[in-house]
Amino acid sequence: MRAEGWTPKSDVSSSSEDEYGRVKKVSWHTKKNLERHAREVAERYAREEEARQADRERIKGIKFDINKKDFIPKASRLPRPPRSPTPTPSTDDDAGQDPSKLSVPGPSRDTAASRPSRGAASRDQSQAAIRLQLLEDKAQYETEEAQDDDYGAIDQTVIDTFVGSYNTGDSERAWDICLSFFNIDPDEWSRGEEMRYKQAAKEGKKRKRVPMKKLPGMNVGLFDYQLMGVLNLLRNILYNVPGGILADEQGVGKTMEMFGLIALAYNLRRSKTEVEAEWNSGKRSQHNPRQDAEKGGQAPRTCKLDERYGFRCYCYNGLTQMLADALPEGPNFIIGPERSLEQLYIEGKKKLDTKALKLRREQDDVDPKERLTPSEIKALAGTITATGDDTFEYHANTSPKQWEYIIVSHPGQLQKLVQNSFSVKVRTTDGQVVKKSAFLPGMVFMDEFHEFTSAAPQGHETRTVQWLKHLKQNHPPLVYFVSGTPFDQSPADIRAAIDMFDNPNFTIGIDRRLEGTRLVDFDELVTTFDNLLARQNGGEALPAEELANYRKLLNKFLNRMMVRRLGIDKFRGRDITDIGPLSVKITDHPAPSSLVSSLQDLANLTRDTVNSTLPEGASLGNFLRSQTGADLLLKLRLASTFPGISTPLDEEFTFTPSEIASHLSAAKGKLENTPYYKYIPTWSAYSPKITTILATVNTMLKDKTKIPGESTSAKKLIIFSPLEAESMLIYGYLMYKNKKDKNLKPVWINSVGMDQKDRGKLIDKFKEMGNAPPNILVSPMSVGGTGLNLQNAKYSIVSSPAWSKRENQQAYYRVHRVGQVQDTKLSLLTARWNPADRVLVKKYEGLPVEGSEEEIWGVGDEFAADKDGEGEEKGKGKGLVDRHQVVTDEEDE
Repeated sequence: MRAEGWTPKSDVSSSSEDEYGRVKKVSWHTKKNLERHAREVAERYAREEEARQADRERIKGIKFDINKKDFIPKASRLPRPPRSPTPTPSTDDDAGQDPSKLSVPGPSRDTAASRPSRGAASRDQSQAAIRLQLLEDKAQYETEEAQDDDYGAIDQTVIDTFVGSYNTGDSERAWDICLSFFNIDPDEWSRGEEMRYKQAAKEGKKRKRVPMKKLPGMNVGLFDYQLMGVLNLLRNILYNVPGGILADEQGVGKTMEMFGLIALAYNLRRSKTEVEAEWNSGKRSQHNPRQDAEKGGQAPRTCKLDERYGFRCYCYNGLTQMLADALPEGPNFIIGPERSLEQLYIEGKKKLDTKALKLRREQDDVDPKERLTPSEIKALAGTITATGDDTFEYHANTSPKQWEYIIVSHPGQLQKLVQNSFSVKVRTTDGQVVKKSAFLPGMVFMDEFHEFTSAAPQGHETRTVQWLKHLKQNHPPLVYFVSGTPFDQSPADIRAAIDMFDNPNFTIGIDRRLEGTRLVDFDELVTTFDNLLARQNGGEALPAEELANYRKLLNKFLNRMMVRRLGIDKFRGRDITDIGPLSVKITDHPAPSSLVSSLQDLANLTRDTVNSTLPEGASLGNFLRSQTGADLLLKLRLASTFPGISTPLDEEFTFTPSEIASHLSAAKGKLENTPYYKYIPTWSAYSPKITTILATVNTMLKDKTKIPGESTSAKKLIIFSPLEAESMLIYGYLMYKNKKDKNLKPVWINSVGMDQKDRGKLIDKFKEMGNAPPNILVSPMSVGGTGLNLQNAKYSIVSSPAWSKRENQQAYYRVHRVGQVQDTKLSLLTARWNPADRVLVKKYEGLPVEGSEEEIWGVGDEFAADKDGEGEEKGKGKGLVDRHQVVTDEEDE
């Protein structure tokens, strides 16, 4: 089908052109006259069909003169009319346009050429022939589109890293325990819910979920499902699990639950401290006396200070007492990726009561007022005593003030914090003086933990994991591993969490609920996953029974340690979020016919390099999906969006992150001063993807629908790319467009030439509403794909498929998340004519890379077609959706 996004050039930039992209300068630029001239030319040139066919074949190998500013084609498609100007794609207007969108200027009205002459009719016929050819070429620029209304759906037919819901707490018994603990009257809450439902129905609106409880220490309340999650995570300590895995899907509110856990622990310690102080003083105030809590008979059911803490008081409630008694001493420590640390700190300042809780950020180049002072470090430091020549005892500071502190930092700063800031000298029993770290937190939160717990080479451990093991041995804290995608590449990504929780007592107890969840059991599970994945990548269709057994073993661990809710889950009969499932438009693009030859040369070069590097006996699919294979496919993947990269240049580029960093450093961070910039119009010429991006930009600029709660209707677009180089070139292309259309205000964040502070400033500018701030954010997934809240954008494009479908989903969830008030428009751009793209989408399906050499490495639209030919019969682009979301037979029925 023809894509709706394939708009003529005039729809994207200039209103001075007609629907065919031609400049309105001559009188016969109407559709009627065009058709008449086309018929005349068709009759006139019927006898010259053989010559015209030869001319078309000659044009397929069109080349560009890169030394000329406007990149003028060295050959035209048909003989040009006498004395008429040459069609010239402008460097900032026509780059990225297909041949049918190039302007074909006619003679000017105020020149001699516009006056009647004997050759005027011949020139008209010749120009009509050119336009007829351009229309024929335009017909080749068609895309296949499909709307995947549930891009986040579970695929049970393949082995992958998808994780479903765990411990939602949506049972009557769990909910009753939650309401009782937080001292919420269930009847009163039900009446309030009923009133809100009736009010919404009266106004013809959908009932909105409202916060259920604001814990002391927080400025905002928690929703019902968040309150349930906080309690379930903390209750793990009653079952010998010192922490848990908080893995709510993006947009559900993990950060709020993390803050909720801190506030709950803070109030538990406060309640215990105040009650015990009163009991020990012998003075009776408003708490229940100790003897009332211990004597037989009826126990107290309430305390006048329940709401002071947000739950039932320590003076009488058994669950409160068990939780408070199990909490380790020490400050709270949040460690997360450096790129999102500032955002996390800002969120904390907004949502936490900083009069009760003290938020500090340990990071270079920040305001000293935000960091710990020397006196605070001294007050928070624990004590270390030597018990032998090489043995020590660690004790956290027991001052009530220490659990008021929340310290935020990143792995790169951990070494300085542990070994420098909190370093103390300890004298051993043999008189030696050694340095030890007295940083002993009581609660540790590992935000986006998979990025820095599994980053070390196989068989090694990151410094962060080593530090956690040191704490486990000497002063075990509660550790919460936080990530919306707990499995990045394998279940092994949570091995650090399983190791942290591993306890010989798992096989002891009345219900033996943790039996079979030791670290050695988990390693066997990872081996099973690896074997199944290798068989799947090798082309084997995995038996359903083996897949079910693997998931059963996985559930044994996650049912005991993880809290995870998906955005499409329900809680208490209602959707957790109002945003609904991910609805993504997948657009597959054709190969640019004029560049197929050079693109095939690039594919052949990539093939030869892969074959020479492929280890003997290794699977081609497994190799291409390894890091080495990904590096070898880089340039070919990049050609999906910038096909002109396949044409030889005087300068050769690898487009690796290290090369980009080098050029940006030499250019002082300015892309326009790098050697890449001048070639961007050549690389983007004839790119169908660029045309689709421009169509989305145009739609975004024309979108004047009202934004709820805002005085402006100006919309914003985010373009995510899995490749650093692709995001750079897209931004460069938009810079060219900005020269002629100032409505385009792009900004670019990256990880190779920009530090976290600079990225934060650009993101803050993009978040500003109105017409003046930037309206297009271009970002590689490695920087913006996780950890950011960008609900102010309505439009989001993933310019190419990432290595995993989950990475695409994460990028969309930056926009499509709780707090979004607009109807999001999400797009994924593919190019199955490219061998590299086919490798990626086959990985989504769990299919092997197999076939003849031509089928694997061939370039062209014929390689993108469905073999069964059922794509159109099933519905619009159904085959394209199948490649991203396999549908079972039961669902088909």
